[in-house]
Amino acid sequence: MRRLPAGRCSGVQIIHGVTISPALLETLPLCAYHRRMITCGWCGTHYHSWKNQCDRCGGRMPPPPGMELGPSPPPVPRDLPKGFAFRLLVSQNIATIVGGLMFAVATPITWGTLQTKTWAASIPGLMALGGFFMLRYGLTTAGSVLRAFRKGRAAEGTIASVKLDTTQSINNQHPWKVVYHFMVEGHQHEGVLVSWDSTLISRAAGQPLWVLYVESDPTQNTVYPPYR
Repeated sequence: MRRLPAGRCSGVQIIHGVTISPALLETLPLCAYHRRMITCGWCGTHYHSWKNQCDRCGGRMPPPPGMELGPSPPPVPRDLPKGFAFRLLVSQNIATIVGGLMFAVATPITWGTLQTKTWAASIPGLMALGGFFMLRYGLTTAGSVLRAFRKGRAAEGTIASVKLDTTQSINNQHPWKVVYHFMVEGHQHEGVLVSWDSTLISRAAGQPLWVLYVESDPTQNTVYPPYR
């Protein structure tokens, strides 16, 4: 990962009142603060300046960092921007892609080796089984999020923490992990958002956001509008 040179941007204070410490800046890619882009969570279109609605897909954009909650989500059933459901279920779902490929490749091999009546069939068989469960996990998880987007109840939530998720990386860069809380019938619930959206560096604990949750199971929840 490329690091900021010593002394560069030290003690930077975000215009929305969030102070970024030099220690955190040292973990960020070069010029991450200066080149942060506004990204539509629905379709992934990037903008240099904030917009309240994406020009490409028409989806609502998150409000600028700060204490502004933004307008409430539309009533159910909610129409989602075209292509969002497919991206969430398939094209940007690693578990679905990897699991589907494993299952598709290993299943015919398993069937072929079964004809030989040898123990060799157990190896591709285990691979096919693992692929099936990974595929099911990806589709089930994404389905829960889609259910919350389309029919979930809206609740006002608050950000509990924002930090880099060092458990995963792409090209030696880590995504952001946002933990948020919201109340349902007097009980506090927690949700987690993992995103590559660089503007999350400007968000901090206590800032509000909208949460959509499945009424019968609040553990199925998501942030509205979404982050990419």
